[in-house]
Amino acid sequence: MTLSRGHVLGVVLALLAAGGVLAFWPQEEPGVKEAITRKVVKMTDAAERKDMAELMAGVSDTFSSGEGWSKQDVKGVLLGQVLRGNWMRVFVRDLQVTEVNPSRGDVQVKIIFGRSEADQLEKLAQDSVLSAYLIEGTFEKQSDGEWRVVQAKHRPLSPTELF
Repeated sequence: MTLSRGHVLGVVLALLAAGGVLAFWPQEEPGVKEAITRKVVKMTDAAERKDMAELMAGVSDTFSSGEGWSKQDVKGVLLGQVLRGNWMRVFVRDLQVTEVNPSRGDVQVKIIFGRSEADQLEKLAQDSVLSAYLIEGTFEKQSDGEWRVVQAKHRPLSPTELF
């Protein structure tokens, strides 16, 4: 059995139409917890890549901290933490997100920054520098649909509090 060019073209068009319907089908927005978790992961990934623009895109222009910092102040602190040294890893531990309402959620998370100048694996453990913080904050869904942190406070963690 041979298919005519018209049949083949019809099958291809039907497949393209089906693909288009699936691609443009309305997708359910993630819930508050999932959206904020994704944003935290995206921001920590940006910190590891030293992408300050993407990291700061997750901070609202109206940001305020328990320490009295504005968005610009936080940018300065993060620049010092993220850009210092060559190698950096950011670890997220014990992330807890609580939905306050459909456009607001509270976060508590341990953020651990690991840094090393070691050029050999054997030296990594002895040359590593860790700093860790407990961050408590609030994310809000902004008018552009993006989730951003609007409030936060932090405190350093002792080594016994890391795990």
